[in-house]
Amino acid sequence: MDSAPFPFHAELCDSFNPPTTKNVRARSATASKARKAHGPTFLPGDPRLLLDDGHLGKHLLAEFQTDRLNKLAPYLFLVAKQDSTHISSLTHQVVRGRRIIITEDPGLHLVWVDDRVFVKPLPRYLLSWAFWKQYVLSSTSPIPENERKKLIPVALGFLRSYSYLIQHRSDYRLATRDEHRLLPARISYPAFIRFTRSLNISDESVCPRYHFGELRLSRLNRWAPVFLGMFTYHKVEGQYGSHFARFYGPLLFIFAVYSVLLSAMQVVLGVQSFTPSDASWAAFARVARGFAIFTLTTSAAFSAGLLVVLVTMAGHETIFALKDLCRRARGQGFQQTKATSRTWSSESSEPA
Repeated sequence: MDSAPFPFHAELCDSFNPPTTKNVRARSATASKARKAHGPTFLPGDPRLLLDDGHLGKHLLAEFQTDRLNKLAPYLFLVAKQDSTHISSLTHQVVRGRRIIITEDPGLHLVWVDDRVFVKPLPRYLLSWAFWKQYVLSSTSPIPENERKKLIPVALGFLRSYSYLIQHRSDYRLATRDEHRLLPARISYPAFIRFTRSLNISDESVCPRYHFGELRLSRLNRWAPVFLGMFTYHKVEGQYGSHFARFYGPLLFIFAVYSVLLSAMQVVLGVQSFTPSDASWAAFARVARGFAIFTLTTSAAFSAGLLVVLVTMAGHETIFALKDLCRRARGQGFQQTKATSRTWSSESSEPA
C-alpha cells in the first residue's frame, strides 16, 4: 500500500501537524526535555500514544490487532457469513434488539451475543491523512517496518467497518450520543459520509478477520476449544452462577421428559400386574395402560422431533457455509484466471 486509504481533501482530522521523523527521533533521545520544551505531543484523541514513544508501533498494534480471529479465519465460515459487507448499521442493530456496548478490545469489535453488540470507537488519528502518510506508510516512519506491515491491514479493516456501521443520519445520531460516542467530536454527518465514500479499501488490503463482518460470540466460544485451544473466546458472564444458569432450562426440560417417561413406564408395568376385582376396574386399567403408552409415544416423538429440527438447522447452516465457501473459491479462481489471461494477452501483443 503506497497511499492513504482516503484523499487528502477528505480527511476529518486536519489539525494534526506532526514533526518530521528526524525531530521525533531526536526527541526520543531526550524525551523529558522535549516535553518540557514542546509540551505533550501525542496522536490526536489519545494522549496515551506519545509521538516520541519508542514503542508507539506496539501500542498501535495493541489497539487494532486481532490475532485470535486471524488464526480462526480459515474456520470462520462456521461462525458467520463469508461476506465483509455483512455488517448491520447501528439503527438496524437496534431494530434487531441489540444494545450497543462500547469496547476497547479489537477482538470484540462487531461481535454480538444475545441482545448486545460490541463496537470499538473510531479514534481520531485514523482520520488524519498526515498520520497515514508519515507514521503508517512512510519508509522513514519511527515505527519499525515489520510493525507497520502488521498494523496496515488491521487498521484498514477496522476503518472500513465504519462505512457500514454509519450509513444514515439516524446511525450518525446513535454514534454521537454521549453514552456511545463512537465518533470523535465535531465531525458532521455530511463530512463523515464524504469520508466513507472516498475510502478505497478492498478485501485484499485487510487482515483475514475483516474478510468477515459480524461474528456471533456463542459460536466463537463453541469453536474456540477446537481451533484455538481455549476454553472460551470470551466469557459472557463474570460469575459462575450466571454461567451455570444458562444450563438450568435445558436440564429442567430433560429432567421433565425423563420424569414423564418413567412415570408412564411405571403405570404400564403396574397395570400389567394388576388383577381387577370387577369390570369397571378392568376398563380403567385398560384406559390407564393405553394413556401411558400414548404418553410414552408422544414424549419420544416430541423429543425426536426437537432433535431432528436441531440437526436440520445445524446441517442447513453448515451446507450454506460450505456452498458459500465453494462459491467464493470459484470466484477467486475466475478472477485469477482473468488476470492471467489479460497478462498473457498484453505480453502476446507486444512486438518481438
